[in-house]
Amino acid sequence: MFALLQRCLPDTPPLAASEALRTAVAISVAVLLTGILSTALVSDALAPVLIASMGASAIILLALPTSPLAQPWPFVGGQLISVAIGITLAHWVESPLLACGLAILLTAFAMLRLHCLHPPGGAATLIPILAHHEAQQFGYGYLLIPVALNTLLLLLLAWGFNRLLGRMYPHQPRPPLPDPHGTGDPLPTERAGVQEEDVRAALAREPVMPDIGAAELRRLMARAEDNAISRVFGELDCATVMSRELVTVFSRQPAGEAWRLLRRHKVRALPVLDHVGQLVGVVTLVDLLKHIPMEGLQQDAHALAAWISGRSGHEPRIEEVMTHTVRTVREDQPLLELVPMLSDFGLHHLPVVDAGGKLVGMITQSDLIAGLHWALVRRTMERWE
Repeated sequence: MFALLQRCLPDTPPLAASEALRTAVAISVAVLLTGILSTALVSDALAPVLIASMGASAIILLALPTSPLAQPWPFVGGQLISVAIGITLAHWVESPLLACGLAILLTAFAMLRLHCLHPPGGAATLIPILAHHEAQQFGYGYLLIPVALNTLLLLLLAWGFNRLLGRMYPHQPRPPLPDPHGTGDPLPTERAGVQEEDVRAALAREPVMPDIGAAELRRLMARAEDNAISRVFGELDCATVMSRELVTVFSRQPAGEAWRLLRRHKVRALPVLDHVGQLVGVVTLVDLLKHIPMEGLQQDAHALAAWISGRSGHEPRIEEVMTHTVRTVREDQPLLELVPMLSDFGLHHLPVVDAGGKLVGMITQSDLIAGLHWALVRRTMERWE
């Protein structure tokens, strides 16, 4: 019996008690304010101007804000179209049970075809039919007050409460990260794995409408992939693969010294320290090239050497050409967190600092590849042992 009950439960993890309480309070307050504001805006109201289906809608909008059922068009369209169908059938079909059956049929078909499926619409369409046979008949003015009024107010309240709860509403796909190279090519981490068109194709083959959008499903799949990768490579941190014997320069040194060290050690970046040994910047070959007097190069092929050595009249210092804004990582930071930094963000090297902010190492794209390869090989060997 217990096993049967377990199979009847949804396979989603239960919500934390604190989050469930916050959501329940937001739902109740949203419905309460919808009724209070609607009644206040209708001067001749003798009773609360609130329809019952708003309670169900509030649960969907605030408990399932990422669901396709909770988005503005399904909510607004589902409520208004459903009530319009109910009013029409209340006028033209005498039998209330027959009118209810037809109303549900037409409402479900309309919401599915118009891409505005909202389950509380199934209740909203019955209100004019059942009320007509107990009280006076509803006219189409009922669409404006209270239905449209309730819908607009609850939509605004759902937007505000979801923002207060730290949720994005309406739910929108995550915007793509800017391409640092300006080529329009997908970012490296976006080129492999499941693409959005793959998700849409899979959803299109489902025999029933899934209660999740393509963008949200892809986001969850990406998070699941990250969790799986972390399970394999998660124990690897920056300290494991970083370079510890660093070639550094001081900010007050001549730029020519940085040029010579870059060439001698065949590295692409040098950490720049101040007089007390704190990291203040990074100087790269690109930094030096950006400050070369190009007009001098056009006239004299030796202008580069003259500029670096100071023979041109001004000896540039490293602090004048270096990159001052430096992205750093901690030595205990998981190596996987560096993947987007060293691929999508266009960075080629990352200084590593300890808890006190002192420079202790440097990680490059090559270090990242070597570290991940080592972890993958070790994992493969463990499987065969």
